[in-house]
Amino acid sequence: MRASIIYDLTLPLGTKTVVYPGDSPPVIEQVSSLGSGDRLTSSRFAVGCHVGTHVDAPAHFLRDGSTIDRLPLQRFCGPAVVLDLQGKRFIREQDLRDCSIPENHHVLLKTDNAALLASAHFVTPYTYLEPAAASYLCERNPCSIGIDYYSFDPYESEEFPSHTILAKHNVPAFVCLNLGLVPAGTYSFAGLPLPLEHTEASPVRAIVWK
Repeated sequence: MRASIIYDLTLPLGTKTVVYPGDSPPVIEQVSSLGSGDRLTSSRFAVGCHVGTHVDAPAHFLRDGSTIDRLPLQRFCGPAVVLDLQGKRFIREQDLRDCSIPENHHVLLKTDNAALLASAHFVTPYTYLEPAAASYLCERNPCSIGIDYYSFDPYESEEFPSHTILAKHNVPAFVCLNLGLVPAGTYSFAGLPLPLEHTEASPVRAIVWK
């Protein structure tokens, strides 16, 4: 891969990682250390599937939806478009119609949420995606859709309509993408999940490059 610039969209994972209410932060502990006289240094890492930058499979919201290990790798890499939607409290269908969204791309939504990612605590309100906008995006046959905070729906939502629409269209949903420094435009994208068997989500290392 030759690239003139690479943007890392991934949040660092550690004990201070901000999590969605109800989730637990990552646990990283050293189980042996060269500095303590051990023959090697070794660590243990435990993290929830929905902590930090991750991708949700349809099974997150659909009983019979595809799990993360059943989705082809093509759904996690390929051409992408970053849309600049800053300054909006929520994303409407018309906001997206005003953009040029190519088909068969990863569609990454850059909003004011980038500032929230730097907070030490989970923050509401955040910019979210209206259901009609989610339906419109699915008409563009996206490889995936991503946003820069923990949810496509408002925090007070109990039905998660936008996220469910994506799931019904078998569209992987990336969340907590750090798009703050990424200009709008077209890129190559990769956000590869771990091949976790029978699970509804996975942490990813997500990047875009040109």
